[in-house]
Amino acid sequence: MSTLFSKNINFDFRLPEGSKIAPALQGEWIKIEQKGGEGPGKRSSHGIAVIGDKLYAFGGELIPNKSIDKDLYVFDFNTQTWSIAPAKGDVPKKSCLGVRMVAVGTKLYVFGGRDENRNFNDFYSYDTFTNEWKLLTKLDEEGGPEARTFHSMAFDENNVYVFGGVSKGGVMQTPTRFRTIEAFNVDEEEWAQLPDPGDEFEKRGGAGFHVVNGKLWVVYGFATSTQVGGMNDYESDHVQFYDPASGRWAEVETTGAKPSARSVFASAAVGKYIIIYGGETKPDPKAHLGPGILSNEGFVLDTETMVWQKIGGGDEPGTLGWTASTNATINGKEGLLMHGGKTQANERVDDLYFYAVDSA
Repeated sequence: MSTLFSKNINFDFRLPEGSKIAPALQGEWIKIEQKGGEGPGKRSSHGIAVIGDKLYAFGGELIPNKSIDKDLYVFDFNTQTWSIAPAKGDVPKKSCLGVRMVAVGTKLYVFGGRDENRNFNDFYSYDTFTNEWKLLTKLDEEGGPEARTFHSMAFDENNVYVFGGVSKGGVMQTPTRFRTIEAFNVDEEEWAQLPDPGDEFEKRGGAGFHVVNGKLWVVYGFATSTQVGGMNDYESDHVQFYDPASGRWAEVETTGAKPSARSVFASAAVGKYIIIYGGETKPDPKAHLGPGILSNEGFVLDTETMVWQKIGGGDEPGTLGWTASTNATINGKEGLLMHGGKTQANERVDDLYFYAVDSA
């Protein structure tokens, strides 16, 4: 696996004095009706992605720390029904939780995850035209990234990106986490690691991670301190980005209605905005077996002004964490789409919610 760029320079970014704060995007929550079919049902810690008028869901758990199945589910927004996608080729052999998935063009890219016995999955693509799975990379082997769970994925037209996550060698009490970004070129089918941001940056899982205006943004997450003797498991409120054009990492100061530190929230990028909802604001003493303290709030970050504002309205989802989420365009409106998750009672749900942006 090669390394992209040679620079590894850290710097601070602050909004120039006198800059005007633009109004946040406006929108409302919509609960999407599911009219039947063979769907994923109640689950959390899974991955979703949208291609055209279809939503795809893969992996997850119903009982804490126990993976469910290895089917790829498809929701048709036109009929509002679920089905199981046909599967041929290198069909994943393991069910998995803590998995992530993104879509580039007509292909899905599925990375990592594990079952209850800590057997880890690899990196696959699924062609939605041919219904064919392809094993792209055996993780933990030379030329590719390490296997992991609860990482984050982002994409642009050329690359799939993986940030952070919990390593295969980690244990629940003192997990080993990552702080680097791995980039997979979808045409060349090769991996490269972007520069390490340095010891002052936290190692994290469960973070928001999106490409906005060419920069790769990392938002919040559950973290491991970089300080000797520091905390091993806490919620972070740090926001950083990596700029491929300069090869630099930046930590930014945000203002406004800033959300409290949190992780495993739903998130999506719409234009210059990053939308987040819910998430865990305090870890559970039982770690992944419990719900922690969860949120029922939504926020949006303007990546130009670095100002947070609260969002809401419509049929709001309620208190949720560990949901699967993605950006989507439904009925001509962009927004944040989220499926499933766990409640404060540590119960899984199968609801489908969309924050539809009216203006931005």
